[in-house]
Amino acid sequence: MPTVSGTGASTQAAQTANGVGTETPTNGFLWPHNPNLIDFNFWLYTNVAIPEAALPASSPYPQYALWQAMELVLVPGGYGSRGQWGDPNYPPGIPNNHGISYTLAVYNCATALLIAIAPDQPGQSFFTAQRATYNLINPSTGLVAAASDVTTSSTLTVPKWASGLTPGQLDYMKTPWGRYYLDYQSKYGPTIWGLT
Repeated sequence: MPTVSGTGASTQAAQTANGVGTETPTNGFLWPHNPNLIDFNFWLYTNVAIPEAALPASSPYPQYALWQAMELVLVPGGYGSRGQWGDPNYPPGIPNNHGISYTLAVYNCATALLIAIAPDQPGQSFFTAQRATYNLINPSTGLVAAASDVTTSSTLTVPKWASGLTPGQLDYMKTPWGRYYLDYQSKYGPTIWGLT
């Protein structure tokens, strides 16, 4: 696994005055209670098994996916990365420990986004193959309620929670990372988030 440099380094990284650090995790996450770029790259190379040739450490796409996922995933207790939303008295620079469940939900959401948006490197086809494997190229318009051929037939009842899914949420159903993210979001219930 390559050494990762850039903004978003964990607070355990040696950082310059502008907050940019360089670090290589050796055994698990460095900062498991708050999503960060170094741990996310570790996740991508080890858990998701994305080859370094397909996603070099200099790629901006993991950061884009991570930022977007941090905006999408619900934060436990209504706390943002700087404390309670809208609290001007919360001291800046003190990270909240959101917990490993939140961090894993962010990394799973970000992985689903990354698979959908990252371009292939010259001579590589990893992301194109992943999009084909998970059928991310075709739009999602709903879940299958019935299927049959000449000799067999099967019908699945579409659960109530699936009736309100948006096309974007249906795309998350296509990958294991997206399903993990949706499972985390669904724990907040229908009044907080659209998945009931």
